[in-house]
Amino acid sequence: MKKIIISIFLLSTLFFSCSDFLDRNSLSELSNETFWSSEGDATKALVGCYDALQMEGGIAFVWPGASTCSLRELEFATDNGFFLWIPWVAPDVLTNNTLSPTSGLVQAAWKASYTGIARCNAVIKNVPLMTEDQISKEKANQIVCEAKFLRALYYNHLTSLYRDVPLTLDVLTVATSQVPKSPKAEVVAQIIKDLKDISGEDMLPLTTDRGRATRGAALGLLCRVYLYNEMYEEAADAAEQVIKLNEYIIDPNYSTLFTEAGNTSKEILFAVRFKNTDQSQGEGGFLAYNYGYPMEWITPYKNLANDFYCKDGKSITDSNLYDPDDDSNRDPRLTYSIVTPNSTWNGAWGKESARDAWWRYNSPSELYVRKYQYGSTDWKPDNQDFYIIRYADILLMRAEALANLSQEKTEIMGLIDEVRQRADVKMPKVEDAEGSNLSYEQLLDVIKHERRVEFAFEGFRYFDLLRWKGMEDAYAKCRAEGYGGSHIFDSKKGYVWPISQTELDNNRALVQAPEWGGK
Repeated sequence: MKKIIISIFLLSTLFFSCSDFLDRNSLSELSNETFWSSEGDATKALVGCYDALQMEGGIAFVWPGASTCSLRELEFATDNGFFLWIPWVAPDVLTNNTLSPTSGLVQAAWKASYTGIARCNAVIKNVPLMTEDQISKEKANQIVCEAKFLRALYYNHLTSLYRDVPLTLDVLTVATSQVPKSPKAEVVAQIIKDLKDISGEDMLPLTTDRGRATRGAALGLLCRVYLYNEMYEEAADAAEQVIKLNEYIIDPNYSTLFTEAGNTSKEILFAVRFKNTDQSQGEGGFLAYNYGYPMEWITPYKNLANDFYCKDGKSITDSNLYDPDDDSNRDPRLTYSIVTPNSTWNGAWGKESARDAWWRYNSPSELYVRKYQYGSTDWKPDNQDFYIIRYADILLMRAEALANLSQEKTEIMGLIDEVRQRADVKMPKVEDAEGSNLSYEQLLDVIKHERRVEFAFEGFRYFDLLRWKGMEDAYAKCRAEGYGGSHIFDSKKGYVWPISQTELDNNRALVQAPEWGGK
């Protein structure tokens, strides 16, 4: 029985081409006794750890369906956008206030994350047991550190959604499979321990193959974990450590950052790599595909488009530059992120005006997503990565942490300015646009606005609104526009997801969250 169980695990590590490092053959014929015997075996097992990022329900599974709830898809359960294909996409239960323990997405997100964690635990346990004849200490150390990074990423995702979750740090057996929840604080403490352990100088490398974790990625994720858990001093320090690595920059070209050319940008700390040479493999999905015209199944809200200021740094209601029929005086990130009626589109029929295109009214808001959509104009595989951590996020997280700590305002504004002053964006500095005598509360509002326009459609908005307790106000904006669901947010239970009924049935040690009827 042991050999059969292990063989099933090894089969599950098969990973559909995510890089030269990640291109590996099936391991299904190997048993536990023969598997952990070479560097190649350890690498193949690590590949399985990365693979769970792209499982259905996973962080980066970008394909419409009843179980899709990736970071990007959750953006469209906020005021940034809506699902035109309701009820064919999983997060519509969020926008329609019908989330329940039987919803497909609560099971899918849980399953994908714990699949990744189980694979990471196997690597963390078995690789250190290999001899130096089988794998060098340096390579074994790197592989274990990457597995710990990924385990931390999965657990951060789980605690951000479900709060209290089972903490498993070993390979489970039938005898140990019934695991109760641990308090979120305990899980977060383990995440922090892992990330601190692997971010030392002799642990993860500063640079490595694209798509693999580095020291900067570990510190960046550590900063995010601290910030999301209101540990502001620690978050500011982790961000500063990233900055002092001198490995990352604000890419001068936002216009090409979200194209295949941007995959190798020095702004990217960590990305889920897509290398799609065969559409049947299922990778890439709708991340960078279009089929001659902009995709309409995930569609921007007008209130997001309106939130992009004019080039004088003022809102469209306050600026004399605003012209609804001309986007040339708007924050350039508007047209880099959204196809507006004033835009042009390079489609299957050549370059065409969105205002005159036959597909204009496919979207009720007359807006479409452009970010990540600069790829080919026909239906074929793409190689566009999905970015998880960018240097711009590091700067804005440090700014947010410092503002919450009431620290030096000059530095806070300088961090925001560095993001705004990207070469092909060049929006006015905070002092010039908002003034120099801002309160810390006003600075936080500036940061929140900057995060929205800088990271639109990248998977931040849902989690930002959860941690800021801003979902009620966001859904009020959605109701005002009248698209994509009823948008009624139940603040008594909406800030935590229920545990899937399937998991409760299978694991009797689990107890439902109190907001959803548990104790």
